[in-house]
Amino acid sequence: MMRGIIDSTLREGEQTVGVSFSVEQKLEIVKRLCSIGIEEIELGIVSRYNNVPAELIARIRKWRDLAPKRLALWSRCLNEDIELGVAAKPDLLSLSIPVSDLHIDKKLGKSRAWILERLEKSIHYALALGIPFVSLGLEDATRADPEFLRKVIGLAGRSGAGRIRLADTVGIAGPNQTAALVRELKGQFDIEIAVHMHNDFGMATANSIAALDGGADWVDTTVLGLGERAGNARLEEVAAYLCLRRRHHYNISEIPALSRIVAETTGRGIQPHQPIIGADIFACETGLHLQGLERDPATYEPFPPESVLAERVLRYGAKVGRRQIGRCQGGPDRECPDHEQTSCSDQL
Repeated sequence: MMRGIIDSTLREGEQTVGVSFSVEQKLEIVKRLCSIGIEEIELGIVSRYNNVPAELIARIRKWRDLAPKRLALWSRCLNEDIELGVAAKPDLLSLSIPVSDLHIDKKLGKSRAWILERLEKSIHYALALGIPFVSLGLEDATRADPEFLRKVIGLAGRSGAGRIRLADTVGIAGPNQTAALVRELKGQFDIEIAVHMHNDFGMATANSIAALDGGADWVDTTVLGLGERAGNARLEEVAAYLCLRRRHHYNISEIPALSRIVAETTGRGIQPHQPIIGADIFACETGLHLQGLERDPATYEPFPPESVLAERVLRYGAKVGRRQIGRCQGGPDRECPDHEQTSCSDQL
């Protein structure tokens, strides 16, 4: 059963080229995420070059009326970073390590044996320092050797990690592959599973929902899909779908305002037809659709506009025919000369 959404706007999202949030902007984003009801907020990367997460946590802990459910920090499997992460006192530390041979060899110049030793020591070290919960992110998991991937997950669980996080680092997975992988791992290991899907082929949201269908406990998102290259699964799409189609209790009426804040902060526009938050997603000027919308909006709308603080806009123009709707002299079941051999009822 799904446990929640991990929003990584302040970690993965800030890795977007040209994007950087001030402390005050980060605090505002966190408040908005809390209002939506996001279960876990990843505040950033912890390292000796970055002390912002510690400051953020200290200020957020003082909130009384809008306390977040769980705050997380991301860390490499390095003792120095782990120490800084634990000292900042998050609710959990998300360690990360690559698991594909391509990354292990070409990026790190290490071996599989080194990966196993490093992750075991890192998990033990973080827990020994008193961190309440360790999540282990598996970079490039969708290109990893399946047998080695299972070995890593087994060792992570035995070492005390409470969750593994499968990263589709270059966005090559499809929904069926994602669901099958999660389903297989859930059947073999007694550990929480999260997925971190990239959008290189436009499937990050679909893959995230498919992962949940396969039994994943958590899915990562970012506001507006911010992230490396083509970005990640969009918070607005994932949260709205889960709320409106799966009956999860997210306050999605807060999503448009958060999206506008992030768009303005990052200099990114919101396209008129962008799902959930676009200005024109409930605009219509096609005759056949207008007829259905007038009789019952559910005919051509997947959810009510007011659920995301949008408005329905019905435009009557050339696409409806020359005469007023419902006033064609030919009648609703006869051919109308103004509509070029198309019955008036088809054009309404």
